[in-house]
Amino acid sequence: MRKLVATVLSLFIMAFATVCFAETYEMVYEAPNFTEGLKNDQALSETFSTPYGLLKVQARKLWQAKSENQLHFIVWLDDQRLDDAHYPKVNYGYTLRVFKNKSNSDLFYSLESIDRAMLFGYSPANKKLEIYIDSMNYAHENGAYPYIVALKNGDLILAFEKSGKSKRYRFNWDAKKNWFGYSDLGAGWSSINRDKQTR
Repeated sequence: MRKLVATVLSLFIMAFATVCFAETYEMVYEAPNFTEGLKNDQALSETFSTPYGLLKVQARKLWQAKSENQLHFIVWLDDQRLDDAHYPKVNYGYTLRVFKNKSNSDLFYSLESIDRAMLFGYSPANKKLEIYIDSMNYAHENGAYPYIVALKNGDLILAFEKSGKSKRYRFNWDAKKNWFGYSDLGAGWSSINRDKQTR
């Protein structure tokens, strides 16, 4: 009987710890379809405080660039340039979101369009900006729109949506691997707009 009570008590404590210390994400910034409103050679610049210093994100719409290089995306940490990349012109523009891991205050940055969604973050181990999630690497229905969002329950989700239904993947930070692990939550979910955090 004592072993049974001890086993049940252990399971209860593990379940309680999982609920109390579950990793949750909060969306702290959102600029929906911001490139649609940018004029030629105009930039969106934002600065965020991180555990590693001030991180500045700048996205500029280049006037004379070819359509495949029209968005110029630059990221600095304090005075060090971490990333410098070009992205193509897309219908409806790009959306930028910033998420905070509430367990350690790390920030992650998503850049998404109707074709692709990517999640970036600063890696102190590698001293560079990493692409942690790229929607192109996950199975989904052709023509589905990719979203990276934080849900109202704090889950970090990559969703592919088409005709009001979505396929979802949930991500959790693996501190040992310094990378995200994921779970395939399957298809048939309702629209991600019903469950995602808003500002």
